[in-house]
Amino acid sequence: MPVAAQAMVALPDGGFRAVAGSTVLTVRGTAVDRWELPAPGAALAVHPSGWTAVAVPSTGDVIILSATGAVTRTLHSGGKPGGVAVSGDLIGILDPSDTSLTVYDAVSGARREGLRAGDGAVSVTTDAAGRFLVIDARDGELLVFETGPLILRQRFPVAGTPFALAFARGTLWVTVTERNEVVGYDLSGGTPREVARHPTVRLPIAVAADPATGTVVVAGSVEGLVQRITP
Repeated sequence: MPVAAQAMVALPDGGFRAVAGSTVLTVRGTAVDRWELPAPGAALAVHPSGWTAVAVPSTGDVIILSATGAVTRTLHSGGKPGGVAVSGDLIGILDPSDTSLTVYDAVSGARREGLRAGDGAVSVTTDAAGRFLVIDARDGELLVFETGPLILRQRFPVAGTPFALAFARGTLWVTVTERNEVVGYDLSGGTPREVARHPTVRLPIAVAADPATGTVVVAGSVEGLVQRITP
């Protein structure tokens, strides 16, 4: 890769897509496709149909790329998008600079609703119910937003400074940086319920979960190690 990857997601076919600097890389086995961005990206999300949304903080944009890497739309957020998630035809854009979550229509590009997301939002993803899940690292909380309209439904405390999150096979995985752990939550009930907890490499700042197998991969920033966990 040209520089260290800022974000990476698993693809349904077993490959992965990452943003490294101003390059989006798609890796399937030994084949690598590279798509160029106008500026460095910070986060990305892939729709099941194949298109990709990439957050570009320096320009304040979220760029939509087709399955072949062509730019199909640019969403001007007016801020510094640092996280992005996709739920159906909705795109959730997280802006850590003002700790907000804003929803856009992926088809029309129209801005829908926006809400404050705690006091220190750092990451966002979606679950099987189509909700946007946000980690507020400053307050140590998991925030659950429903859509149509955007409403904050749950605030759940996560001790030990939560940071990154990933959802797969009914479980939300959250890294806890102060405790060097990753915690699994079942979100099917009215309140998140802890179902797993594993020790990790030091300072776990990124996590991904394989949608096919449920395998969890955690990256630690102290030793530069990557850890695989089979639930």
